[in-house]
Amino acid sequence: MRRAGDRAVAATTDRLQGLLMFPDDPVLLLSMVVATLGRSSELELLFASLAAFGRRDFEIILVDQNKDDRLAPVVAAWADRLHIRHIRTDRPGVCRARNLGAAEARGTWLLFPDDDCWYPADLLKRFDAVCATSPADFYCGRAVNAEGETIMGRFSSVPQPIERENVWTTLIEWMLFVRREAFAKAGGFDARIGPGSGTPWGAYEVQDLALNLLSRGARGRYDPDLTGHHPDDRLLAETPDGARKMRVYGAGLGYVMRKHGYRFLDYLPHLLRPIAGMAVYTLTGRPALARRSREILAGRWSGWRTAPGGTTIS
Repeated sequence: MRRAGDRAVAATTDRLQGLLMFPDDPVLLLSMVVATLGRSSELELLFASLAAFGRRDFEIILVDQNKDDRLAPVVAAWADRLHIRHIRTDRPGVCRARNLGAAEARGTWLLFPDDDCWYPADLLKRFDAVCATSPADFYCGRAVNAEGETIMGRFSSVPQPIERENVWTTLIEWMLFVRREAFAKAGGFDARIGPGSGTPWGAYEVQDLALNLLSRGARGRYDPDLTGHHPDDRLLAETPDGARKMRVYGAGLGYVMRKHGYRFLDYLPHLLRPIAGMAVYTLTGRPALARRSREILAGRWSGWRTAPGGTTIS
């Protein structure tokens, strides 16, 4: 017999597939699925940015994983300005929450905002323009801080198709626009990856989804002019907690690359970079960053080594 958790995952998958057979009418442009846990005031900034769009062709599906009612007053405060559907769940994991929200969505497109991000007022105008000039099944932009500086990773500076070779520099979860139908065909997010998953693989769930989309013939497009804002956590990386966080991120990278059949030679540069960082930071007297590099290396190696169904080293 399947366990309750397995039955719940299967039920969510069935609902995702059901979206392909029963399109909604009327169709909204966009459903924004916000998975949230442990935050409340941060959502005020997100909701304020969405209200500034000045449009009504989108909905917000708030998937609330809190055990208390902290979000009830926040939702009530914005109910007259935004179309918010508040869903409660006691199942952990950001990807489980995203899949649950996507199964309830009515929009043509899905977007998965972080609960502490916010967007420029012209985001949907930019998205409309990109869709008109470069048709695709999913789009992504880049993360910037309040000053417009790129954060949270390396992003390409030029627009380009999203392909297997560049998913590492063209994707971030909360800037991904994906057709609801394509998302359902790809099976949604892998609930074994990402924060709260209960596994060591704490990140790179969006790359996993994109690779699944590409393998099913979907077309992706990256445009650096599609931007969203997020708190800049670069200083956190130098703390012990930040270093430990980088370990689970690294494990996610190793898991996803091996899961999708990348060769060890493709993966090797991702191991050599933190090794070089350890040497440079140690020699230049920056022990916090050297510790961070060690955690990244440990995570990346363990993620590759423990990935089920991985490829051979060749």
